[in-house]
Amino acid sequence: MKKLWLEPDKCTGCGACADICPKNAITMKADECGFVHPVIDNKCVECGLCERVCLNRGEYSQRHREIPQTYAAWSKNPDIRFCSTTGGLFTELAKPILQNGGVVAGAQYNKRNLVEHAIVTDEDGLQKLRQSKYLQSDSNGVYNRVKRALMDGREVLFCGAPCQVAALHSFLGSEFVKLITVDFICRGINSPKAYLSWLSEIESEEQARATRVWFKYKVGGWKSSPKRTRIDFDDGHSVVKEGEENLFMHGYLTSNLYIRPCCGDCQFKGVPRQGDLTIADFWGIEKQLDDDKGTSLILINSDKGMNLFDKIKQSLVYHQRDFSEIFAGNVCFSQSVHIPSSSRDFLISLDNKSFSTALRPYMKQNLVKRILSGLLKRLK
Repeated sequence: MKKLWLEPDKCTGCGACADICPKNAITMKADECGFVHPVIDNKCVECGLCERVCLNRGEYSQRHREIPQTYAAWSKNPDIRFCSTTGGLFTELAKPILQNGGVVAGAQYNKRNLVEHAIVTDEDGLQKLRQSKYLQSDSNGVYNRVKRALMDGREVLFCGAPCQVAALHSFLGSEFVKLITVDFICRGINSPKAYLSWLSEIESEEQARATRVWFKYKVGGWKSSPKRTRIDFDDGHSVVKEGEENLFMHGYLTSNLYIRPCCGDCQFKGVPRQGDLTIADFWGIEKQLDDDKGTSLILINSDKGMNLFDKIKQSLVYHQRDFSEIFAGNVCFSQSVHIPSSSRDFLISLDNKSFSTALRPYMKQNLVKRILSGLLKRLK
């Protein structure tokens, strides 16, 4: 096994190095915390392609506008809007690409309920790519498949985390007119190990196998959806985990316990963006534009992004907003999360503890912090 060219804590796990290797000498393997890293075997001929595409060279292109056009929007189709995490913008953006014979790449669940990047060629396939999935996706092979589609002359819409969009551009090495990229405001990528530990415990409690995980389940309202998750099972029943019962999202949103180390110093915050378009929840939007069914933020970062947005306007309710409005409700647009020093110990403890047992001490710590914070506010 050959030595890596970068420190493990700086690796995003994007997988571009594995995809570009002409000798298939690189495999993405999970470490003890569940985060994948490149492992180089003896087939390596030291061609240097892996280092060239690596985002840690700091030479990725800043290709888009410093101040993007900003919109609040949602799909006019109520079914699309409900079945989407926010306002259904991804689905509406993808439809004209597919209708024109193109393909769409995005994250879907596989049979193990883990997340992987896939390519779809019809609107039925879009259902699998909808909704937020709060763990790192396996991007194995997707950059090569996108390149082949582009070389065949097809339009491609690629949606991923900002680091994955940057990785695709680095992998391709040149601009493709028919490629449109969409990134999202990312809080941080979670460990699949933590997610599987949480889900396995729920499966044991329910004595059934999970067939679908629906994060940010909007029954009960969009604004309260981040801590509401629905899980469907193979025997036909479903459960909804909400508030502090939703342990996975609770640990993610209040403790940052299982976020990938590199996310604590993310290279892709703020502007200019990596994607032609950026989508997110428009948290903090004024009440007149918030019916609690999901209001999307969409940033138009390039002419290609504007052209696609123009094509879907008739399918949307949309309102142009000032760029400065996005910061109040989307701190993670410009700031990296703080990852606690206890994160690694927590993830390793999952080898011999259930998820709930391992998380319990951190929930108590957070409760104490919230109580103290409340007392301090009252004293001021």
